[in-house]
Amino acid sequence: MEPEIKHVLMVDNDPVSRRLFGSLLGRAGYEVLYANDGEQGREMARRLLPDLILLDINMPGGEDGFKTADRIKNEPNSPATNIPIAFLSNADLPIEAQKWMTEFGVTEYIQKGVGNEEFIARVNKILDVAQKTNTQNKS
Repeated sequence: MEPEIKHVLMVDNDPVSRRLFGSLLGRAGYEVLYANDGEQGREMARRLLPDLILLDINMPGGEDGFKTADRIKNEPNSPATNIPIAFLSNADLPIEAQKWMTEFGVTEYIQKGVGNEEFIARVNKILDVAQKTNTQNKS
């Protein structure tokens, strides 16, 4: 039986970041989907139901990563509310922001400066935890 390919949605306005992290994910066996902003990311999350959303915090326009995460997690009747979200950002998060992450349904924070192996290891771990949680919820 073929292993199931996991889909990761990257929501980031920076094309260099999308290319770099998308390439790493692709080499690790993930199918990568891309969105340029929060609104496009929310629509793709609802329509395509990726296994993980990697979300930049600082994006231009009226919708930053916190607002995007909040809208994904709290949209009524949306199948996307159970998708794990991880921030992938250059920003240093103060303690208050780390507390807000959980309030907005964000499970993890990965700094863009992290090493390639650690990045993939953290993505793998997020997906493993999500899969175990989903399996337990179905039992």
